[in-house]
Amino acid sequence: MRLMDDQIRAVVGAQFRVLYNRFTGGSVGAGRVFYWLSLAVWYGLVGFLAWLAATALPHVRSGENLIAVVSTILLGATAFWQLMPVMMATSGMSLDLKRLMVYPVSYRKLFLVEALLRVSTGTEVLIVLAGVAAGLARSPLTPAWAAGFLLLFVLFNLMLSVGVRDLLSRLLARRGMRELVVLAIVLTAALPQLVMVMVPPEQLRGLHQRYTAWAPRMPLPWSMMALLSTGTFTAVAAAGAGAWLAFAAWFGYTQFRRSLRWDAAEVQSKERGRRGIAALGVLEKVYELPGRLMPDPLGGLVTKELRTLGRSARFRLVFFMGFTFGIIIWLPMAFRGHWGEERSGEKLLLWVSLYAALLLGEVLFWNMLGFDRTAVQAYFVMPIRLRTVILAKNVTAVLALLAEIGMVTVALSLLRIRFPLSKIPEAFGCVLMLALFLLAIGNLASVKSPRAMDPSSSWRQASAGRVQGLMVLFYPALMAPIGLAYLARYAFERELAFYLVLLSGYLVAGATYWVALDSTVEIAEKERERIVTALSATQGPIA
Repeated sequence: MRLMDDQIRAVVGAQFRVLYNRFTGGSVGAGRVFYWLSLAVWYGLVGFLAWLAATALPHVRSGENLIAVVSTILLGATAFWQLMPVMMATSGMSLDLKRLMVYPVSYRKLFLVEALLRVSTGTEVLIVLAGVAAGLARSPLTPAWAAGFLLLFVLFNLMLSVGVRDLLSRLLARRGMRELVVLAIVLTAALPQLVMVMVPPEQLRGLHQRYTAWAPRMPLPWSMMALLSTGTFTAVAAAGAGAWLAFAAWFGYTQFRRSLRWDAAEVQSKERGRRGIAALGVLEKVYELPGRLMPDPLGGLVTKELRTLGRSARFRLVFFMGFTFGIIIWLPMAFRGHWGEERSGEKLLLWVSLYAALLLGEVLFWNMLGFDRTAVQAYFVMPIRLRTVILAKNVTAVLALLAEIGMVTVALSLLRIRFPLSKIPEAFGCVLMLALFLLAIGNLASVKSPRAMDPSSSWRQASAGRVQGLMVLFYPALMAPIGLAYLARYAFERELAFYLVLLSGYLVAGATYWVALDSTVEIAEKERERIVTALSATQGPIA
């Protein structure tokens, strides 16, 4: 037993050193400062919620109301912990089982470490729960020790998160099943917004009051945990909480064991063998089209990039989410009043397209060399100019973004959300101008902070990086020319004013892109060894 503990300690210690070197290595620049600043702002907001819970809960005067409030908080915490990583297609930190299977470590020990690593997807929840525990300890309605039962709630979510992640990892690796899973995720995310649109506020308040009355009687995990943490220690609550803990342990462990025996490469190889010949023929014609229309070697490189993206599970996932999940997020903008009344999507097409550009940024703009990994060294030895390689990647990104906007337009039309036909070229023009700015900064970010990405993994296992996180902060500033164009239309009440300002924005974006392209090529030529080394780096035993 002592040997196993030492082995687990070695795994965790190795990963700690990897993380320590990643966050402390390198020079302290603007990117690092803004990265930590953004983290401080985000966790400051989370800390404010924890402080609000710690100060508000002691003022709840009714025991039933306190149970209902805590139950609602735990319901939201469970939804955030289990669904948010799925919505963002990220898995957080997890064991790289292919590297650890060769060591004599028991499956139960590995499952324990995997469950503890699920903390990386729920740190915000833990901070809020700390505030809830402080509030319950200060409440005159509950004994101070009862807040300790929140640890059972944390344990429940840790083990459940392991099962959810492993189950979805296997489903997302299967062709066809991946799209169904994403569609189910989108529908789940749509439920709160659809309820807000369909149900009048009076009925919503009535439903909340009914839930408040029935929450203590519902055999749900957050209800049982809320009863225990508020001091209502009954046999039903204890049995219910124990049953849910047993279910989470069984579900998490069984899914973890199945993932140990599961080989993603074998599954994908079989699926490639069953792929239809007709489908392959259509895809090949699409892939070869740039090679026929563009001169070599640019056309051949674009064809290669399209094939790479088409075979990337990560790209297919975010591309599918762009015209499904993106529409769901901005859907309330299309309704005036409630469901069934007039639906108008004049701005919906533009907003969804801009969101899709942001969602595709990770795979198209911010880290264009990520999918190449160690193969990037070929670009420095082949008799092809590096400028041509970067141009090919940028052209591929624009083509993929155009296809995404087209899919958004088709999806909105199928939903019968009306918008003038003039909004289609308007959306294409605005998003393409934004794409020029994203390509300019993204090219520089790709050579200044390159990161290897696994194209076969639908999950984003690594963080976005300091430079990429900084680009997200700059995203509103990059849309300033679009805002100026709409302001000109409003001020002069002429479409001509809108397109003239948009044209001036294109001139600025084009000049910015061209200057950034020269700088990108110069940096890549000078720092080729650092780029190849960074793209060859692995995540360690914990990905």
